[in-house]
Amino acid sequence: MEDRFGWRGKIGLILPSVQTVTEPLFYRLAPQGVAFFTSRVLIRGSVMTGHADMEKEAFRAAKELATASVDCITYCCTGSGVLMGIDGDKKFCLEIEKETGITTLSALSSMVEGLQAMGLRNLVLISPYQGEMHRAEENFFRQNGFHLVNSRSMGIESGGKYALVAPEEIYRFCHQHWDAGADGLFISCMNFNAMPCIGVLEKDLGKPVLSSHSASLWKILKTIGVRETIPGFGRLLAEGL
Repeated sequence: MEDRFGWRGKIGLILPSVQTVTEPLFYRLAPQGVAFFTSRVLIRGSVMTGHADMEKEAFRAAKELATASVDCITYCCTGSGVLMGIDGDKKFCLEIEKETGITTLSALSSMVEGLQAMGLRNLVLISPYQGEMHRAEENFFRQNGFHLVNSRSMGIESGGKYALVAPEEIYRFCHQHWDAGADGLFISCMNFNAMPCIGVLEKDLGKPVLSSHSASLWKILKTIGVRETIPGFGRLLAEGL
């Protein structure tokens, strides 16, 4: 059985074309028997200017993944979800479900559900984005009932360069801008390699730490009914809430 890929679940990932973090990360962390299959959508310029075209291409990508008989599909772009808003993101996922007949998740809905599952409302928000995108994410959180105790971005100029930031640099940036008055820390973006430092940050800050990746993987496993926990990458995955 171990030689058959995806015997516990086959997951379709829709990725912006510049993403290089999600696939190797999920391959490494996923429980035995969970497999990932990817289709990409071309990103022209920035998510701010190109998200509508990406979302249109996502339907083509979802149909491709459906031919691989995946059990669920996840749209892996936090920024795109933020710009659609919570209602737009839900409608988008439901439309893909209607087209494919396959349960469809998003990074955006996963992060909101993960924060809610842990009872976190007062947050420190960290992102790699430049100003306009980061401000859009701040507005999203505030409009959906979260309070930002502190909010900081690295101001990196392009999506492809987000993946080049080392985990130790992300750790230092998060630690520098932490506020003990927060319930927890959220690290945004699916092309930002924050997962290796989440467990250490939780120990050092004494509060829960979530990322777009940890929330998405948690929601994927929950959706396909895999109850196995993943220690070392934050309470959400370690406790399987």
